[in-house]
Amino acid sequence: MKLSRREFLVRSGWIAGGLTVLTACSLGPPLPTFGESTTEDTLTWVALRPDGQVHFLLPRAEMGQGISTGLSLIVAQELALPLSRIDCQYQDTAAMAPCQMTVGSQSIENYAVLTARAAAGLRSTLIRRASEQSGVPEDQLQLREGGIIEASGRLIPFADLVADEIVEIEEHDLEALPLLSEEVGTPGKTLVRIDELVTGAELYSSDIRLEGMCYGALARPPQIGAVHTSFNREAAAAIPGVEAVVDGPGGELGVVARTPMAARRGVEALQVQWAPLTSAQLREVHRNLDIDSMAGEMDHHPIDEGSIESGRVTASVSLSLRYDSPMVAHAAMEPRAGVARWDPQNGHCTIWTGSQDPWLVRAAAVKALGVGSDDVTVRNCRIGGGFGGRLLCQASVEAAWLSRGAGKAVKVQWSREEEFRYNYVGPQFSTRIDAGVNSEGEITFWDHRMVGSPILTTSTLIPPGLHWAADLVADPGTQRGTETPYRFANHRVAFADVRLPVHTGAWRGLGAAPNTFAVECAMDELAEAAGMDPLEFRLRHVASPRLGQVIRRLRVLMPDDPAIGVAVAAYKGVTFVAVAAKVDYTGDRWRVAGLWCVHDCGRMYSPDQVRAQIEGNLVWGIGMAMLERFEVREGIAATDNFDSYVLPGNSDVPDLVIETLESAEPSSGAGEAAFAPAAAAIANAAYRSTGVRQRRLPLDAKVVNAA
Repeated sequence: MKLSRREFLVRSGWIAGGLTVLTACSLGPPLPTFGESTTEDTLTWVALRPDGQVHFLLPRAEMGQGISTGLSLIVAQELALPLSRIDCQYQDTAAMAPCQMTVGSQSIENYAVLTARAAAGLRSTLIRRASEQSGVPEDQLQLREGGIIEASGRLIPFADLVADEIVEIEEHDLEALPLLSEEVGTPGKTLVRIDELVTGAELYSSDIRLEGMCYGALARPPQIGAVHTSFNREAAAAIPGVEAVVDGPGGELGVVARTPMAARRGVEALQVQWAPLTSAQLREVHRNLDIDSMAGEMDHHPIDEGSIESGRVTASVSLSLRYDSPMVAHAAMEPRAGVARWDPQNGHCTIWTGSQDPWLVRAAAVKALGVGSDDVTVRNCRIGGGFGGRLLCQASVEAAWLSRGAGKAVKVQWSREEEFRYNYVGPQFSTRIDAGVNSEGEITFWDHRMVGSPILTTSTLIPPGLHWAADLVADPGTQRGTETPYRFANHRVAFADVRLPVHTGAWRGLGAAPNTFAVECAMDELAEAAGMDPLEFRLRHVASPRLGQVIRRLRVLMPDDPAIGVAVAAYKGVTFVAVAAKVDYTGDRWRVAGLWCVHDCGRMYSPDQVRAQIEGNLVWGIGMAMLERFEVREGIAATDNFDSYVLPGNSDVPDLVIETLESAEPSSGAGEAAFAPAAAAIANAAYRSTGVRQRRLPLDAKVVNAA
């Protein structure tokens, strides 16, 4: 389907543009949106309304990382307007071409320039209109707040240019237009708009209220993988307030009722009987991924350079080190929710969701409903935390088929327990690194073997019948972080992905966090074996001058204290971070007493936004290192709320000392880069504080006491 600009204007009420539709194959699984946006796609992103507000259609999902502020700031700079004049709207699959899923700290990296070009196109359109109206050549006109000023000083207000119509981007060579946001340099402090967040404005999918809306709830298995064998449909339908009992496309059972409580009571009245997993399947759930038992089963070899055996010969000291990290939950502040309204007149479904990829939600809803892509519209809302866990907002697809089955608008709101039990989790990792150094303190070989579970080729997205095909290729998510920032003459990486009944998937940074934990702890142990300072040891081996600069700056920033642990990272090879940590140990507990971080993510459009991301990364590193673990027992998620899944509190967070380096390099990600080295630095600091090396996360004070 392709709408004319005018047709789209009529439908949307504010902006027009070309539309391309992501098609979904009814035979295969819905897959995330990987394609990059083009300059042509940006024609739909900005428009000037008659009230003087700029309507900005955000190309990325806002989930607390501040991208709505960051990209809105760029629009404001290009149009010489204050941030308050930018009306930022969230993604709508009917209003814009598919945008890449919001992952990987790529929003500024991939969309800053595209957003600037869109705003520059609108600026050029306004100047052209002013030139035609005034007879003044375009090169003698400039944007000023509220209008366009002539060389004589006369202001042409936007109101004179807009009249009662919306001004859209006219045809331009957008890539040739100058970008003011690149000329102004790094801006100072930016105002983050929090008015909507504290006034109860309708921002999140859980806030959506539609006329006649009902509520849906599902009968969910108590045990992972269990299937229902019998249920009492009539008893559920008899509960006061229940409107319908609906069968899902995959054998699910759902209840739609006029109130949330009635929906829950209807589910209870179903009296579902479940077939439990077999003992063998339960053992598989409990299986600890063990690198040592699987040493001969490494399926993927992304790096194989030089000769490990020759490196062993020249090493004066060789170490064989094992590191383990557990399954982890996303633990986002907002449990997922979705609202859907099926229109039986035209067979169209509108969905309100909070997803990192609304086009993936659309594809999943299309498959569940058995309709075409044009028959589903997804309107994305603000997300209360994603971290990779909101790619597919399952509640939204559930609401879609419940709405069609009941003939009512339906909201599905997951509880906190459902969020823990039925969302996918970050996989556990088991790693062994064999490495050696010679008498000059040079690493002679590095053999990194690891076993985990799929992250991108996950069971959440790939149906069981296609697992064999997905497993033929190396999961790029699992191996992230194994490509170290160091030079090794003899370097090998091998890994295996083991599928478990527990659904694993994207978790902040993918494999970067557990792999960096292993790499940076191993570097620390090698430095000690070589009798070298840990920072000097890293500087001897770093491949990037930018990372070297970051490390040297960290040395200046952090205190001169032998109890401090360090770790570094070159996140995806483009963002460079060094972290130092100090851990105090008293009696039977420890706490992080200090964190220092130096960060280089290239050019910063919004320094405040970058700092906020780094702060969140460092706090998350505390959680990963010392607190977080998701457990499954007898096929049941034993970690199902914040009483059992503990996150850092205010008392766990020390003063954070952060320095961002000015750089003329292109912008790169800040959303995940500091997280991985933070956890590793804390683990190294715990060793320096106690003299007891722990290679399993989260760190356990009992191990220190036992030693």
